[in-house]
Amino acid sequence: MPEDWSKSEVDHVVDIYFSMLSLELAGEAYSKTQFRRSLAGSVPRSEGSLEFKFQNVSAVLDELGAVWISGYKPRRNVQQLLRERVTERFEGAVDLRHDMLRAVEAPADENAPLGPPVEAPTTEPPTRHFARVGRRVDFAAVEAGNRSLGMAGELAIVEFERQALASVGRDDLAAEVRHVSVEDGDGLGYDVLSFDPQADEPLFIEVKTTRYSRELPFYVTRNEVEFSEEASGAYQLARVYQFGRRAGHFRLTGSLRHSMWLDPQTYIGGPSESATQGP
Repeated sequence: MPEDWSKSEVDHVVDIYFSMLSLELAGEAYSKTQFRRSLAGSVPRSEGSLEFKFQNVSAVLDELGAVWISGYKPRRNVQQLLRERVTERFEGAVDLRHDMLRAVEAPADENAPLGPPVEAPTTEPPTRHFARVGRRVDFAAVEAGNRSLGMAGELAIVEFERQALASVGRDDLAAEVRHVSVEDGDGLGYDVLSFDPQADEPLFIEVKTTRYSRELPFYVTRNEVEFSEEASGAYQLARVYQFGRRAGHFRLTGSLRHSMWLDPQTYIGGPSESATQGP
């Protein structure tokens, strides 16, 4: 049975991970391999063990609502010592959190051409079993509210749909693709109206865009979930990821209750009748 990771080993892992994360947030090129090799000099563990530990760091940052490094998909079986050290480090990393906030709030520079959709990743919901901490900022929520980034992702999907239809000889349908969130207003439960070229039937596409990993969780509204059930197979959610770098996208079709794990984060409410009746 492998020995538990020591505090020194864990701290070395966290130091290296946060160094890479700072470069990632700044948009600077770096080599994960070189950083991992430098870590191997002070932490005598296998490359596979180091990779797994980096993924554990991503999992803790994901639990904290933070951005994590693309390529280190969260792995949830986390050593408690690592969870504590990552949380402490993140809570004390004021400059890093400022960099993270600037990164998720930054306007989109330009539209990104998209290739064919890739297979959707399999992800796990963040665990909630550890002590509550002051999150301060939910960076995923801030990025979700970045209107410039959201608009750029929607425009990329509009252009992708038009080109895809034109490429199969359906210029007539390509001309009918509409950016409904702009032309008709937001709140319909989808952003782009496109078409199935074989069936000549409409496709209702909701677009979610991030600058980061395709495994990064994202927000959907109750309205979007309900419309996905009403539209059934005519509904698609297009997740655009790594926008501005190597932009790609995947699609989820049909009811989001079936294609996603959903974790309710907020409620709307008001005092009920029982609130006026006293204890």
